[in-house]
Amino acid sequence: MQTSKEEPKTKKSRAKASKAATSNPNPDVQEVPQDASSFETAEQQPAPAVQLLDLNKIISSTYNPRKDFRSETLQELADSIRQVGVLQPICVRPKEEGFEIVYGERRYWAAAMAGLKFIPALVRELSDAEAEDAAITENLQREDVTPREEAAAYKRALESGRHTIESLVGKFGKSEAYIRSRLKLCDLIDALAEQLDREEISVGVATEIAKYDAAVQQEVYEEHFSDGCRLSWKNARIREIARRLYDRYMTRLDTYRFDKTECHTCHHNTANQILFKDECVEGCAGCQNRSCMMRKNDEYLVHQALQLLKADPRTVLATVGNTPDSVIEHLEEEGYRIQELDYYLDYYDTAPEMPETPQAECYSSEENYAEAMKRYEAALARFTEQTRQLEFDVTEGRVRKYAVIGMFDVEIRYEDVPEEEREVAVEDAAGERTVYVTMVPASPMESLLRQDHRNRQLCYEHITADMKTLFRESKVSDSPLTEEEHQMFYYAVIRHMADDRLWQCGIEPQNQWRVTEEERFAAAGQLTPEQRAAMIRIFLLDFFRTTARDYNCTDEEVDTRLMCRFADLNFEAQSRTVQEKYLATYERRRTKLQEQIDELKAQEEARALAESRESDAESIPEELPEEPEATPDTEIPVPPAEPLIIPAEPEFGPNETAESLAA
Repeated sequence: MQTSKEEPKTKKSRAKASKAATSNPNPDVQEVPQDASSFETAEQQPAPAVQLLDLNKIISSTYNPRKDFRSETLQELADSIRQVGVLQPICVRPKEEGFEIVYGERRYWAAAMAGLKFIPALVRELSDAEAEDAAITENLQREDVTPREEAAAYKRALESGRHTIESLVGKFGKSEAYIRSRLKLCDLIDALAEQLDREEISVGVATEIAKYDAAVQQEVYEEHFSDGCRLSWKNARIREIARRLYDRYMTRLDTYRFDKTECHTCHHNTANQILFKDECVEGCAGCQNRSCMMRKNDEYLVHQALQLLKADPRTVLATVGNTPDSVIEHLEEEGYRIQELDYYLDYYDTAPEMPETPQAECYSSEENYAEAMKRYEAALARFTEQTRQLEFDVTEGRVRKYAVIGMFDVEIRYEDVPEEEREVAVEDAAGERTVYVTMVPASPMESLLRQDHRNRQLCYEHITADMKTLFRESKVSDSPLTEEEHQMFYYAVIRHMADDRLWQCGIEPQNQWRVTEEERFAAAGQLTPEQRAAMIRIFLLDFFRTTARDYNCTDEEVDTRLMCRFADLNFEAQSRTVQEKYLATYERRRTKLQEQIDELKAQEEARALAESRESDAESIPEELPEEPEATPDTEIPVPPAEPLIIPAEPEFGPNETAESLAA
C-alpha cells in the first residue's frame, strides 16, 4: 500500500478517486472535481486542478533522483491501485505533444502494471530548474526513499548550483551532519552500494566505509563483506568497524611535510567534522580524502627535489626504493633521471653538522661560558674545514651528492666514489706488457656528459627494438625502388662482407686498417657494374657456404643443387674435379650395394619358386583321371598366344650380347 503522508484517508475520497480513474476513458484529459489543495507540493504554489491523463501521453523524467524501483514493492503498489485506485496524483509538465513526469514516477509505473489507462495528475508549467527542484523536494519528503536515493538527490541539488549545504539544511530541516553523512554514500563502490540497497549492511556501516577512497573500499569489501570472506564484518558494531578502519587506513596529516594551510578548513579533515571529529595537531588530524593527500604529497616531493637540483646541479636525484611510483614517473616524464641506490638510506653519509652556539644565560659563570665558546669556535672551525673539503671532493668527483626522495621528504646524502684500477697494455723497449693504472673519478661535468651519451643510446635502443617489431609485422610496398633504397640494399650486402672480400671488389679503407660503416655506405652508392657483379657473386659464395647443409643432404635439396650449379658456372674445372671425385666413389659403392641387392632378390625369388613347387606337388592327386579319347569331330582347343613384350630399356645395347656382358 502507498504510505505517503499526503494521501487522503477517507472512504469517500478513495471511492471518488477510484471512480475517476475508471470512468470516461475516451478523452485524453479530464477534469476531476476534487479538492486540489490536498495535493499541493512543498513549493506552496497554488495547486492546479487534478486531471486524468492518458498513460500513453506521459514520458519518464530525466532528472528523477529515484532511479531504482524494486519490483516487489512496485508490485505491491500495483495491487493496491487495483483495489482503491491512485490516491495521490502525480505531477507532470507539458512536454512537446505530451507530458513529462516531475514526480510520482513510481505511481506511474504501478498504474501501468495495474492495467489503468488514465492516471490523476497535476499539470504545472515548470522550467527545467523548477522541475528538478520540485522532483528533489517531493521525493526527499517521501517515507519510502532509500538512503542512496536521498544521497543522490542532495548531490544533484548541490551540483545544480542553486543550493548549498546551508540552504538544504533550512529547506528540509535536516542537520548539516546528516546531509554530509548522506552525501558520503555517493562515493560507495557498486558492490557495497548494492548491499546497502538490499539492506545487508546498515547506513551507518556504509557511511563509515564511504569515508575512504575506492581502493580501500574494494579491499574492505573483498576481505570482510564479500561472499566467502574469511572474516566477515556484517554483524560487527558500527563503532568497532570505524575503529578497525581508522587503525588500518587512516593517515594522520601531521606525518606529511606539505603545506597544510588548506587542510585546516577542509571538511575531509577529521578535526573539522561533526560526525567524525578527531583529535588534531596544529589543526590537522586524519584525512578522509586520501587521493588529495597523496597528490599534495607527490607535488611536495617533486618540488623539493627540483629545488635542490636547481640549487646545486651536481646533485643526483636518487631513491632507495620507497619513493612513490607517481613521483618517479612524473620526474622521468619531465626528463629527469632517478638513480636507484643499492643500500639503505643510513648507509650514506650526511653533511657535517654545524655546532650549536652557546648561550650565556645557560652557564653559571663567565669562565664556564668562555670555555664553552672556545669549544664552539674549535668545533666551528672543524665544521668549516669539513664543509670546504666536502665541497671540493664533490666538485672533483671523489664524493657523489644525492638528493634521496623518500615517502615524505627529500634528504641530502653523500657517498665516497672509490678509485678504479684498469689493466692497460703498454709497449716499450722490453716489449709489450700489462700495467695497472688508477683512474681518477669522473667530475660532475664528465658524469653529466656521459649520462647524456647514455641517454642518447637508450633512446635509440628503444627506437631500434620497436622498429624491428614494426618490420616484422608490416607488409612492404611494391612501388618502384628509389636510388636510396638501392644504396641501402647494396650497403646491406656490403655490411655482411669481410674486409678481404671488399678489397677484391675494389673497396678499400681510407685512413684505417678496416673499412668503416660510413665508407661501406658511401661505396654502396658508387658501385660500377663490374663491382656489383663481383659483389653479388661474393655474396652468393658466402651464402651457399653458410646456408647449404653439411649433413644429410642430397642433390634433391635446392640449396645443395644450386650451390653445385653456381660452382659449375664460375669454377667449372675445380667444380668438376670435386664432384667427379666423390661421385665416382658413390658409383663404386652404389655398384657394390646393387650387387648385394640383386643377390638378395635372386635368393628371394629362388625361395619363392621352391615354395611354389612344393605347394603344386602337394596338390597333384594320386590317380589321374583318364583323358577322353579324341574323336574326329572334337577339336582340341589351342591356347592363346602370349604377346611379345619388349623391355623399354634393354639391359644391353644392339652391339652387345649377354655373353659379352657376362664376360
